[in-house]
Amino acid sequence: MGKHLVTILNDDIKLEVEEGKNLLAAIQEAKLELDAPCGGQGKCGKCKVLVNGEEVLACQTEVKGDILVKLPEKAENTILTEGLVATTQADGKNKYALAFDIGTTTVVAYLMDGVTGEQITNASLLNPQTTYGGDVIARVQYQMNHPDSTELRDCIRTAMQALAKEAASKAGIKVEDITLVTMVGNTAMHHLMMGIDPTSLTTPPYMPQVYEKMSLPLHDVLPIFPKGEFRALPNVAGFVGADTVGCMLSTRFDTKEDVTLMIDIGTNGEMVIGNKDRRICCSTAAGPAFEGAKISQGMRGATGAIDHATWEKDHLEYHVIGGGEAIGICGSGVLDVIAALLKAGIINWRGRLETETSYPYTDESGVERRMNYYQIPGTSVRITQQDVREIQLAKSAIRSGIDLLIKALKKKTDDVKEVLLAGAFGNYMSPASACRIGMIPPALLPKIKSIGNAAGEGSKLAAVNEEEFEYAGRLHEGVEFLELASMPEFMTKYGENLNFPKK
Repeated sequence: MGKHLVTILNDDIKLEVEEGKNLLAAIQEAKLELDAPCGGQGKCGKCKVLVNGEEVLACQTEVKGDILVKLPEKAENTILTEGLVATTQADGKNKYALAFDIGTTTVVAYLMDGVTGEQITNASLLNPQTTYGGDVIARVQYQMNHPDSTELRDCIRTAMQALAKEAASKAGIKVEDITLVTMVGNTAMHHLMMGIDPTSLTTPPYMPQVYEKMSLPLHDVLPIFPKGEFRALPNVAGFVGADTVGCMLSTRFDTKEDVTLMIDIGTNGEMVIGNKDRRICCSTAAGPAFEGAKISQGMRGATGAIDHATWEKDHLEYHVIGGGEAIGICGSGVLDVIAALLKAGIINWRGRLETETSYPYTDESGVERRMNYYQIPGTSVRITQQDVREIQLAKSAIRSGIDLLIKALKKKTDDVKEVLLAGAFGNYMSPASACRIGMIPPALLPKIKSIGNAAGEGSKLAAVNEEEFEYAGRLHEGVEFLELASMPEFMTKYGENLNFPKK
């Protein structure tokens, strides 16, 4: 078997690739960005590239000769960097500190003044691990299939170092002036970044290898820093990680007098309910539909994405990021469109698209069938029957988690006095649409408040004051964990919540 020349036309990069090698794997090894939310299983259709002018899925293509490859043009993504303002007195132990929030989709770095406690600047990028899978399960599975590989660890650390250099450059300081770095992220992101085996997250009882906060020499984690300390906030349970602790830290969740529900809706829906007396958390696998990954024309919140929509009298009104032509739809847009079509009666309460337009397709057994769709007026973007089903599955997972958390606390829905929506999707989505499709109990609509990147705010607090880091270490110990996967009642609730509210 010989080698072939693979030329990436976008940047005129030339790769020598073994005969028969998977093209997506070759692109991954070259550290080039290409979405593959399904982890290369050929299901999501997002890793489309042009090979010698022909569109193919990179994950389904073997290199069998010299080829010319054109990757998709990079869209300008909208990355949430701001959160609620949480303040603390800086301890002044470090002149400059850097706080990271490592999300499944994005990575944000905040450069902090360690003396005043103020944010100087920030930098962000898409998480480069998306090439290995759009959700945490796909990435954990990749690591399990390649136990000796450090690819996932190395690519996120490289991204963190690049953001550190960018933030330092913006502030006009040297990287070595930064002597403290903090990090929050969900349990999988935490383990993969720290080089900890994530296998325990996929086997009963689905618990992390490491719960406690971690403090390490900074150089051992990020070699560009000659000295200093690296701090990782603690994890609570399987898939309820340091990011949730960061949210609780920044909201002072353990001091709440009234019953409060905090939700971070994403690939994994992490939720905490309670007050100063008792706190219970859970995680529910919503899947990547809210980030556009399982939607036929889904995309991230980038230029060209439909991000909001409403039904006005007899037609659909919608907004496109950047104001130009719509090329796809992001999670908040799908949520709005489905809520609007429910209002118009185009989708019924069971989730059926009541349209006459359909297209032929072949199912997994080879049978020819037809699938209904709704064409968004004036665009080439469709919402298919399968898209509606994906949102039903995702919203039911979130709603079932909420219902069971309220029950575990021995409360009723009306007892919840405040709902805090954290994270990017929670910030951009319409609470009214979320309630209309039944993802959040409709009775809670007037109590909903978006709090932005609260996890990042928690990381910032721990960066400028060591007592906040110690507080985070204690905070996670007082949280009970509700393991939904082991509850027969979860599947019952899940089935009940698949339908949309009759209205």
